[in-house]
Amino acid sequence: MISPFEYVSILVSIILGLGITQILSAFSDLLYHFKKVRFYWPHTLWVVFILFLHIQDWFITYQLRVKAVWSLPALSFVLLYPISLFLVAKMLLPTNESEEQEDMKRFYLLQFPIIFFLTSFSIISSILFNYFFLGVGWLEQAPLFLFLFAVLYMAFRKISHERLHQLLAVAILVGSLVSVILEKEFWVIK
Repeated sequence: MISPFEYVSILVSIILGLGITQILSAFSDLLYHFKKVRFYWPHTLWVVFILFLHIQDWFITYQLRVKAVWSLPALSFVLLYPISLFLVAKMLLPTNESEEQEDMKRFYLLQFPIIFFLTSFSIISSILFNYFFLGVGWLEQAPLFLFLFAVLYMAFRKISHERLHQLLAVAILVGSLVSVILEKEFWVIK
């Protein structure tokens, strides 16, 4: 007999697995055609970042193993984040062969508003999950609020200034590395 957490985690894992598969499959298609593809490093950092978020969510979900009772609303709420990550993963990379597949800078600049809106939904889901399920206070989540503001602002204003996208890409890389270093206790499964 499996525990309620194990039962819930199966569905979370399936959705996260779909997102990871989407990223790896679409990115490997680009690598297969590497002679025709012009990669754009901020876009590539976003791909790595979204892959990282999928793996991070898998680790963080394990903290819910102590929750003994699950309701449909609680499960639905927990599923919002991996579903939004899957949608970001789907929009982040081309899925069919086309001209867009050859120039990742052009593809990224066309797609970034929807990617950023979906990322905003992921951030909001993450903030609420952290607060209601993990007990993380609002002030402790200030970096997430800052990130939310940045991506929403750029998405609503459709800011395509290349330097700002490069700066944001570097910021998410640095932020991810710092979070792994500072929160290393979350990166252990016991």
